Amino acid sequence: MLNEMNDLEDNTEEEISEIVEEINYTVSTNKYRKKLIKKISIVFVSVLLIFITRFFKHAPFDIIVASSLFVFLLGVSIVMGIGILLYMYSSINALDTERENKMHKSLLNIFDLVSVIPIFMVIVSLTNIVAFSPATVVGQSMEPTFYEGQDIIMSHITNNYDQFDIIILETKDGDFYLKRIIGLPGDHIEINNSIITINGTVIDQEFLENESGSIEVNTYCNISQLQVCEFIVPLDHYFVLGDNRENSLDSRSDLLGYVHEDQIYGKVIFKFNNIFRDVLNQE
Repeated sequence: MLNEMNDLEDNTEEEISEIVEEINYTVSTNKYRKKLIKKISIVFVSVLLIFITRFFKHAPFDIIVASSLFVFLLGVSIVMGIGILLYMYSSINALDTERENKMHKSLLNIFDLVSVIPIFMVIVSLTNIVAFSPATVVGQSMEPTFYEGQDIIMSHITNNYDQFDIIILETKDGDFYLKRIIGLPGDHIEINNSIITINGTVIDQEFLENESGSIEVNTYCNISQLQVCEFIVPLDHYFVLGDNRENSLDSRSDLLGYVHEDQIYGKVIFKFNNIFRDVLNQE
C-alpha cells in the first residue's frame, strides 16, 4: 500500500513537472513571438516611410535608396519578416515544446541584426528629406571653389538664402546645377568689364582670388562676351553665377536665366573628399 502511494506521488510530481515545463516553454516562446512581431512591425513601418519619402522634393539626393546594396538588404529584411510571420502562424499549436522555443529564440537573434538595415535606411532617408542632403560635384563651373568629384552636404532646413550662398538648383530640364547667389529678389545688377555692381555698390569677389590674391577671371555678360549689361532680378527669383565665370551656364544666359526660389534645393554648408569611393575607384 505504501509503495503504491509512493508511486502515485512520483507520477504526480512528474506530471506536474512536465506541465510546469510546458508552461515555461509556452511563456518563453510567446515572449519571443511578441518581440518578433514588434521588430517586424518596425521594419514594415520603416519600409513604408522610405517609400513615402520618394514623393518629396529631395528624393533624388537619397544615396541610401540609390544604393543597390541597401535596396537588396531591404528586400532581404522584408522577405525574412514575411517568412517569419508565416512560420509563426504555422507553429501556433506547438509553443509548449523545447524545439519551438529554441527556434523562436534563434529567429529573434537573427532578425535583431537584419532589422538594423531598414531602421538605418529610414533615418538617413528622413534626414535627407527634412534637413541635410549629400551630393557630388559634376563639372567645372564652380572651380576653384569646388572641383569635380568632390562631395558636398547641403542644408535645406530653411528657405532663406543670402548673397554669396552656394546653392544647388534644378533646371527646367531636370538637371542639377551648383551655383553662387549674386543677386537677391529685386536687386539691380550691372556688369561692367568684370566689375559687378548691385544697387549701386560694387561687390567684393574675394572668392574668385587665386593663390596670389588677384582675380584673373573675366565676367562677361553672356556668351557673346559683351562687357556691359544690366539685370533686374524679379521677385521670388535669384541671380546666380558660377565661380568659373568663363565656363559657366548661369543667369547671364537665357538657357538658365533667373532662378525661381522653388528651383532651389538647398545651400552648401560642407565639402569633403569621399575616401571610400576614391579607394574603390583605384581598385
